Amino acid sequence: MQPRRSNAVHQVFTSVGVAVGPADSHPMSLTVLFLDDEELLVGTCEKLLTGQGFRVLTATRAREALVLLERHRPDLVFSDVQLPDGSGLDVLAAAKKADPDCVVVMITAFATVESSIEAIRAGAYDYLPKPFTATQLQVLAGRAANQVQLARENAVLREQLRARPTLSNTIGASKAMRAVADLVARVAPTDASVFVTGESGTGKELVARGVHELSQRRAGPFLAVNCAALPGNLLESELFGHERGAFTGAEVARPGLLEGATSGSFFLDEVAEMSMELQAKLLRAIQEKRARRVGGNRELSLDVRWIAATNRDPEEAVEQGTLRQDLFFRLNVIPIHLPPLRSRREDIPLLAHHFLRRFATMYQKDGSEELRLSADALAGLVNHDWPGNVRELQNVIERVVALSMPGQEIRVADLPASISGAPIRTDGLVESELPYHDAKERSLQRFERRYLEQLLERHEGNISRAAEAAGMARRTIHRLLVKHRLADEEE
Repeated sequence: MQPRRSNAVHQVFTSVGVAVGPADSHPMSLTVLFLDDEELLVGTCEKLLTGQGFRVLTATRAREALVLLERHRPDLVFSDVQLPDGSGLDVLAAAKKADPDCVVVMITAFATVESSIEAIRAGAYDYLPKPFTATQLQVLAGRAANQVQLARENAVLREQLRARPTLSNTIGASKAMRAVADLVARVAPTDASVFVTGESGTGKELVARGVHELSQRRAGPFLAVNCAALPGNLLESELFGHERGAFTGAEVARPGLLEGATSGSFFLDEVAEMSMELQAKLLRAIQEKRARRVGGNRELSLDVRWIAATNRDPEEAVEQGTLRQDLFFRLNVIPIHLPPLRSRREDIPLLAHHFLRRFATMYQKDGSEELRLSADALAGLVNHDWPGNVRELQNVIERVVALSMPGQEIRVADLPASISGAPIRTDGLVESELPYHDAKERSLQRFERRYLEQLLERHEGNISRAAEAAGMARRTIHRLLVKHRLADEEE
């Protein structure tokens, strides 16, 4: 039987003309299912959508479409409402059941208000009335593709929020760091200024972000500036913004970061490196909650939560004249100090496993055979003094993961020479009268037992939580506990 040649087909052919040039391809590779009982229309629209950059599946019957939906899970569906063997609304329902994020456009020759409302209520993204032009189809397909992209981005953001590491997993769970996390939790809901101190790489910005994310301002922006990274004039413009003509090259007015942080938090990293003149302007802005752009006369109101940090002793910086005392007093309402990693070695296994999981996922090495750290590698990490603190540890783990094979056990020889070649610290318990391998095994056994004892203490004897924090399987933790007589053989 000859397929019907409707006005819709004629309209599409007319708008295409002699040659169909592809429209701008959509950046994503999306699959479209086009369903209509008019074969000529299906073929024409397939060419148009393929030229637009889509992978196109076609069907002329509802039952065919249902099979394609099940097999291919298309991202986008165009479906006629009236089909020889069913209703397009049934196809709509099946598409939404297979994938709630699937975008469905209904095609109808009866573009009444009632049929359109019914389709939208049933979950359709939009409807396309017959007859339609090639341009109408391509524009609607492009809009629908953007909707798919938005849904995907939202799904990724939701997953990132679910997977976001806790503050303790990111900075450590030793007694000292639990005290830091507790202080952050208590001070965050207030609007008090926070001053974070600690060596470079100890996690000062992570603490600042933790304060923001637990605060009443978490829906607002978190903006940061490194005061040591920019010369004074550029830093002032970066902070306060500038008006047009304020200086050479200022061809347009530009708002500063402080304006952008309205209703949020502002992090001043390495504040003691800021010039004294700029510190005076910053103090005025903090006290009066108002500021002027460089070259401007109009005062702008500021509504930000202040968090500052330095890797220097701030009181010493005040004495040396590199940090204004009044600015320090204004910012130092709640002081938080982060100890260096070498003084909290019990945090190293937790952090190492945290970074191992993160980079294994990043480099797609987190399959069924997961990467793992051997006992000697873990001992080497714990033994190292970490002058670069947590940032250095993170970089080391990223390096070994990037160079590893899936499922590999990372040994001490796989670590940088500065770590693998360092002498083992055993707190004076090296038994040099024993053969090397026996002495090494004894030291590792002591480390293993001490680590397990502290791990259980942190998690109040809960083996499941201890295993999760250590990045190990529960059965592995239990086997080690039994081995060191810290648990019974039967759970």
